Amino acid sequence: MDELEFRRRVMSDPKARDPELLEATKNSEANAKYLEEILGLDARIEQAMKVDVPDDLADRILFNQPPENNVVKVSFSKRALSLAASVAFAFGLLVGQVNWGNVVVSDAQASLPEMAMEHFNAEKSFIESLDENPSKDQINAKLLPFAYQLGQSFPYHVFYINHCGFGDSNAMHIVFEGEKGKVTMFLTRIPTEQVENFDKDGMSGMVKPMGDASFVLVGEEGENLDKIGEKINKILNPA
Repeated sequence: MDELEFRRRVMSDPKARDPELLEATKNSEANAKYLEEILGLDARIEQAMKVDVPDDLADRILFNQPPENNVVKVSFSKRALSLAASVAFAFGLLVGQVNWGNVVVSDAQASLPEMAMEHFNAEKSFIESLDENPSKDQINAKLLPFAYQLGQSFPYHVFYINHCGFGDSNAMHIVFEGEKGKVTMFLTRIPTEQVENFDKDGMSGMVKPMGDASFVLVGEEGENLDKIGEKINKILNPA
């Protein structure tokens, strides 16, 4: 029995004592230590589940029931509403347990402009005060997973650069200084066939194809994104 199978069987039943398990425990110090740890954990869980209940708890519950004439009769509609509220509450708890930072919008459900604006709006306040001023080498390190490298220094002052989830893919997220204000760029391996301009949430945007990849620019109204896109396209070389 290999170590993986031993651990699987111990986890499923820590108190099992069949010949194979005993032999694997006897012949491996690591297995013996693992079994000891699991048994200790199992004992602690069992102890924690033991809660002393007062002997008269049942009597207390029975004698504290309201008189029959004071019982509120719940209609079917109220019961349905209560059930719906319970389901909503349970769903809310589930939502609270999910690390939504790792949840991304599916490419099948949203266009590149929609995904870009969602990220832009979600992270704008966080990035607003940052000024990382990364070097060319640092930018190239972030570009490496996307098979592109800078042929020369980035032509704008960079405030922020990082990776982020983007649809069913990933993107390099970079914020730099434009002529009208800060410009945000998302470089992604999601391809697009043609240039697309868009306006959303008071911002201007552009999607530009680049080989098997594409990038999205988001800037203030009046920002010359075509000019910026052409300049960036010239300095990004396939790695």
